[in-house]
Amino acid sequence: MIKSQNRKPKLLIIFIFIFITGSYSAFCESSREKLSVADSLFSQRRYTQSFELYEEIQKIDKKSSPAMLLKMAFIKEGLGDYTNALFYLNLYYLTTFNKKVLKKMENLADQNKLSGYNYDDVEFFLNIYQKYQLQINLIVISFVLLYFGLMIYGKRTKKINPTSAGFVYIGLLLLLFIINNFARERTKAIIISSDVHLMDGPSPGADVIEIVSEGHKVDIIDRDDIWVKISWDEDYAYIKAFDLKPIKF
Repeated sequence: MIKSQNRKPKLLIIFIFIFITGSYSAFCESSREKLSVADSLFSQRRYTQSFELYEEIQKIDKKSSPAMLLKMAFIKEGLGDYTNALFYLNLYYLTTFNKKVLKKMENLADQNKLSGYNYDDVEFFLNIYQKYQLQINLIVISFVLLYFGLMIYGKRTKKINPTSAGFVYIGLLLLLFIINNFARERTKAIIISSDVHLMDGPSPGADVIEIVSEGHKVDIIDRDDIWVKISWDEDYAYIKAFDLKPIKF
């Protein structure tokens, strides 16, 4: 009787595991089938239909490959929707760090008189850090622990100069502090509405700084209810959240 009761939880766990595994496999298979159909439609130049499937894969299935993002950008550019073309090019860049796409974005931005698409090497390295933040932190922490051990070893054996090891240790701690507090890349977003009012405060009664078109890329600084504080023209401005499309997965 006891053995029979013990088997029931085990059987239940096995059933749940099989169900989850099967559901995940079916989900992946469904995504692959949709991607195959979307690619086929794209090859046939049925761009609108293929984009609908690509968008479903990205938003609902939460999957997106660099090739898919590039095709989505191509479709939107062909339709004259430069705002979304730039959005998908930005996502493509964040997955590949291909500097060639930066030139493409700059050209599109220049053609449409849009701001926020000038990149430099500092931003390039910040993007890489943002993507590999955990790995970089683990490497630095490993070196911190290593040199801490060397300091103790040097103090006991006198084979290693503890002062030198101490300076290296302090330097690594300082590096860890800097990259975690100053090297964080701000979330970027694209303005997706036309004739958007940029305000000097988070209120409809605030003064209007400027009225801008869609497509500009901005840094998100902070959020206050429906208002988002952004960087604008070497200063700050406020914009309503629904007028922005954050560039993130």
